[in-house]
Amino acid sequence: MIFENGELVVPRLLDWVRARPDVRAVLRTGSRARGEADAWSDHDIELYSTDPEPYRRSDWPADLGPVLASVGLDGPWDNPARLVVFDGGQKIDFQIVPVDRLALLAEELDELHERGYEILLDLDGAAARLPAASGSGPEGELPDEQEFREHCEEFWFELAHIPRYVARGDLWVAKSRDWETKELLLTMVEWHALSHFGPDHDTWHNGIRMREWAAPGVWERMDALFTGFAPEDILHTASATGALFADLARDVAHRHGFTYPEAASRAFATE
Repeated sequence: MIFENGELVVPRLLDWVRARPDVRAVLRTGSRARGEADAWSDHDIELYSTDPEPYRRSDWPADLGPVLASVGLDGPWDNPARLVVFDGGQKIDFQIVPVDRLALLAEELDELHERGYEILLDLDGAAARLPAASGSGPEGELPDEQEFREHCEEFWFELAHIPRYVARGDLWVAKSRDWETKELLLTMVEWHALSHFGPDHDTWHNGIRMREWAAPGVWERMDALFTGFAPEDILHTASATGALFADLARDVAHRHGFTYPEAASRAFATE
């Protein structure tokens, strides 16, 4: 097993890279680059190549070792990306990036690299020109009143479907709609935190570290939002989700002089 533990990933990966003349630099991002990794952290690896296109094939990770699972994606720069779990449990998320992008990063770091990066290989000195990372995330953006109102109405529109699907016995669909409401709630949790702490407050992404960045009292209410598959459980969590959303949205509206669309909440009824 080529990737037996986290300590062996980088040297063995670089041995493989040095046999590939198209790869001119290797960067690592994510928690390992920031020195915040734990035993479950994966490796976020960027290979800067003069010819990224061949990496759209699915077979090349096997050159590194036995592969258990491999998922191909398009990366954020229209580049090949591959997420791989190797035998032994190590997970590596690869981005294969055109080497010319290093020149753009040297002018200004993007949000990902601003949080932190580590140079693992720099054959041509291009990565050495990158500015130091600040370690901070991007400044948060609060909505204007129209975006706020439309977001609230979308939330209550989605929540209104849940009792109907429960009544029909379509519990899978009800749970799917429930998750839609959770994603809309997450945005409101972020806006609420920014309203309390200011635009420099780091709300990360996808709910990561919410326990740390949410405003006081919010995290403690999350437990009620996730229960079982029984109809009464689904309705209970829907009600709890709606109550939390309404409380946060009203507070955001108050702080920014918006009008909260009270009528929209009447779309959700469990009776």
